[in-house]
Amino acid sequence: MNSKPSYFQTVAILGGFIIIFSVLACAHKQAKRWYSQPAEQTITRQNVRVDIGPLKRDNPYYVSFRLSIANNTAIPIEVDWNQTRYLHKGNDLGVFVFQGIDPKTIKDAIPPDTIAAGETFTREIFPLRTIAFLPRDQTPGEGRLGFLPGILPAGENGVLLVLRQGNRKIRQTLSVRLRAETISK
Repeated sequence: MNSKPSYFQTVAILGGFIIIFSVLACAHKQAKRWYSQPAEQTITRQNVRVDIGPLKRDNPYYVSFRLSIANNTAIPIEVDWNQTRYLHKGNDLGVFVFQGIDPKTIKDAIPPDTIAAGETFTREIFPLRTIAFLPRDQTPGEGRLGFLPGILPAGENGVLLVLRQGNRKIRQTLSVRLRAETISK
């Protein structure tokens, strides 16, 4: 009995390896391109303009939001960070954090930010749920955070913003839809 493969079996085996290698090579060259629809959302209500836009920083995916609040009233406004929430697909997934916040503060109460009359406030914010804290034995370098923002998931991502102006509470929901599209490199 001859145990050597025939010419056709050899060609079929080599062809199979070539197909598998090609599929793996093509899969390796695929990447994702992230989009936001809309690129940012702006809402003006009671002389307060609020903008949010997702940010990639140096990543191919979105990791944070740029929040901008213009106080076009004659009275200061406070951002209530403890009641301001990260929303994903309409679900409340917790608070936001940002540069300069002490991680210990998150457990107790995050102090509000005050926006003076006629002023505009801008801050980059990250959902606490998606970040990774640096190990306790590492100190962040100058200009770096003590935590790293993580990937914002695909789908509807937003902010339930809670502002206080005197005894009045202003609640505003803003959102964008993030999606990833597979591309070949």
